[in-house]
Amino acid sequence: MITKEKGILLPIFSLPSKYGIGDFGKEAYEFIDILSENHIEYWEILPINSTNDLPYSPLSYYALEEDYISIDKLKEDGLLVSVNRIKDSNFITHSNFKEKYYKQAYKNFTPTPEFIEFSKDKNIIQYAKFMEENYDQDKDYIIFLQYILDKQWSELKKYANSKNVKIVGDMPIYPAFKSAEVKYNPKYYQLSSGGYMEYVSGTPPDQYNDKGQKWNNPVYDFKKIEKDEFEYLINRFRSYLSRFDIIRVDHFKAFDEFYKIPIREAATSGVYEEGPKYAFFDKLLHYCSSSRLWIEDLGDIQKETRKLRDHYNFTGQNITLHSIDIRHRIDNGASKNNIVNYLTNHDTETIVGWYSNLSFFERRALRRMLILEGCYKRKINKAMIKHCMKSKAKIIVISVQDILGLDNTARINTPGISSEYNWAWKLTSFDQFRKNIKYFAKL
Repeated sequence: MITKEKGILLPIFSLPSKYGIGDFGKEAYEFIDILSENHIEYWEILPINSTNDLPYSPLSYYALEEDYISIDKLKEDGLLVSVNRIKDSNFITHSNFKEKYYKQAYKNFTPTPEFIEFSKDKNIIQYAKFMEENYDQDKDYIIFLQYILDKQWSELKKYANSKNVKIVGDMPIYPAFKSAEVKYNPKYYQLSSGGYMEYVSGTPPDQYNDKGQKWNNPVYDFKKIEKDEFEYLINRFRSYLSRFDIIRVDHFKAFDEFYKIPIREAATSGVYEEGPKYAFFDKLLHYCSSSRLWIEDLGDIQKETRKLRDHYNFTGQNITLHSIDIRHRIDNGASKNNIVNYLTNHDTETIVGWYSNLSFFERRALRRMLILEGCYKRKINKAMIKHCMKSKAKIIVISVQDILGLDNTARINTPGISSEYNWAWKLTSFDQFRKNIKYFAKL
């Protein structure tokens, strides 16, 4: 029998907080303690890059989101004297509440040798200049914020590792067009002579979207990236490897072939272009083991992409909600060993929300399937967690919402729909989670 490793998916912003949004403060440490006590090996946190509301469209691959600074830790470091709180809720409070405290801390800060060294980092300097030019922010203040973020994150990760918890960080495939990445590295993107996008990223029509998707991010000029020995991408991966224990590589398919769409046309007008393939990964794996990469190989993956994945023995992914065939009482996605099997993820319904939208006959068929497997429980989230554990996958990752048995009001994101509830759900306490996680831990 295969020994399973277990993980929990919870974005940083979804941690409980007195300040409107989860951060690198004491609640993050408390969450790690809960995972450690229950022998959960992985905490998957989704992207933490600086972004303009869309986590998968970073402004920089090296700068972190300033909302994740812990005010409590600023106080512990003597940079603040007293702070107020925000009434907690199940959704992030977007009010720039923390900003006044950041500025107070900046005034009280005395540069240290560590700060002076950090402030020389080329990528951080570029990001600070970008923020100064585009968001009217003081460059030195931005460098200070990034120093605090880096320091607080490093301390948090060190604590997690001391508790035998590995951090899984998510690397988005494309940055935002208006970003430090594109501004300072324009030759590595397919842009016009005037610096504008001619093509945007996306996907063709598939089983999930019959019109395809336009993501409106710039696409890479992989020929120029390869000409420079892939340094632009290698440096990014090396930075992520220093920051996380595992990298979840978003949209792995693009490294084999990527879909580009003329900017003024519909997604159906796009074409595929070759990615860097083996040449890139042969070079990257001089710097890390393939076991440190979880590759997102979901969706319409063709034979050549699977061949690329398997050549390096990369750990792939499956989402049970998408792979289960209720009518035939089988799960088509959990038959491999070298995968991470998710019950749901940040882009799907919660398992309770999904179940509530099934027809009477689908629910009955699902219950029969679960009974035959010995997985049936009155609470569907528990039954489906047990079903995941029955798969051949070596790693099982469950979202906090599914541990708690929450409906779709708690889902993280609904792709293709603009909503104030996207990327906004959060916990108000760990009380119920502490109780419910024990079921998963004992499986």
